[in-house]
Amino acid sequence: IWGNDNYLIQSALVDLVLATHNVGRRGTGVVRMGGHQEGYTRPPYPGKGKIYIDQELIKGKGRMMTWWACNNFQTSNNAQALREAVLRRSQMVKEAMSKTRGATPDQMADVIYEATRKGGLFVTSINLYPTKLAEAAHVMLPAAHPGEMNLTSMNGERRIRLSERFMDPPGSALPDCLIAARIANTLKAMYEKAGNTDAAKRYDGFAWKTEEDAFNDGFRQAGQPGVGPIDSQGGPTGNLATYERLRAMGNNGVQLPIKEYANGKLVGTEMLYTDGKFDTKDGKAEFKPSPWPGLPKTVADLKGKYKFWINNGRNNEIWQTAYHDQYNEFVKGRYPMAYIELNPGDAKSLGIEPGDVVEVFNDFGSTYAMAYPVPSAKSGQTFMVFGYVNGIQGDVTTDWTDRNIVPYYKGTWADIRRVGSMEDYKRKVSFKDRRYV
Repeated sequence: IWGNDNYLIQSALVDLVLATHNVGRRGTGVVRMGGHQEGYTRPPYPGKGKIYIDQELIKGKGRMMTWWACNNFQTSNNAQALREAVLRRSQMVKEAMSKTRGATPDQMADVIYEATRKGGLFVTSINLYPTKLAEAAHVMLPAAHPGEMNLTSMNGERRIRLSERFMDPPGSALPDCLIAARIANTLKAMYEKAGNTDAAKRYDGFAWKTEEDAFNDGFRQAGQPGVGPIDSQGGPTGNLATYERLRAMGNNGVQLPIKEYANGKLVGTEMLYTDGKFDTKDGKAEFKPSPWPGLPKTVADLKGKYKFWINNGRNNEIWQTAYHDQYNEFVKGRYPMAYIELNPGDAKSLGIEPGDVVEVFNDFGSTYAMAYPVPSAKSGQTFMVFGYVNGIQGDVTTDWTDRNIVPYYKGTWADIRRVGSMEDYKRKVSFKDRRYV
């Protein structure tokens, strides 16, 4: 995933799987190797076309932005330009609010609205911790984590399970669905008070008191008579799953789609396509052409100007954007700064030693990293850890997206220069090769 055309990449993989009969038979299979637990349920996409939201914000469009369970200041491509634009626009609202004295909530709302009319941006961040987005946020709503809430989720083998709450969330933190319900019900009440019944109706159906209420109102409603369209990986048999039944299935859960509920158990689908019939009109598999389109021009232009290919990705020792691990001294001590692996010969030619702080820069931005020379890196090629809290790789990726507005997170060229040395890093951090055989 995250190449310069995700669907072509996945089509190439599935073409190979089909050609080699590696589907529908025991011991075979194909799955998107994403790191996220899924099993989502949602309304169909509301717009007529896809929107490149980051660029809309950079261009000054939009008045309010809510980042929910994501941290684009660290993870977006062209992240430096996004941060600069959002911070500048959110500051316009903050300044307007700070100049207002003794205002009622309604009066303050008018002040905020006027500031957004002049180019300001009102920012809300909903997350487990204050992230880098907190620098721009006017409102932060604390969310709950699995274990602090009941959660149904699905893994790559279509196995849905109920993970039950075993501790209280901190403070006033809530599950996402209940935050959404509170927002919806508040807006509904405000529109009703204003006499705008049509607008109030848009927020019907959020009388949720528990996570189970939301599950029953979404996942279990998909495909049922009289219910509008719902995108759900449970399909029309998802209504057979209840919290009580999932609880009885324990950690094994049930593999979607559910076939039936019999003898006190949910009966799932262990394997798909065993009969050689696929989810197409004629039941036949479709091979998708997937020629590599080459580097996007935006990226190719950088190749002609800068020396190093700046590849990037995750690190097994750091979970996601280090939102937990930044508070874990064991992890933070191992990686006090985002590292960049580079060829030892390249490092020597630049006067760089392990543990030095380097600047990585190009036309799109500049970031800093901890040098980590490794013999496995080819000359001219590097690998920088993605999405870290100290040293943001996305600052030097381009603003290019594919036809589906999927960012090209992986590809960019940049130059590297030594900034200085952190003796603390050299004393405490190991620079042995992380790879072993």
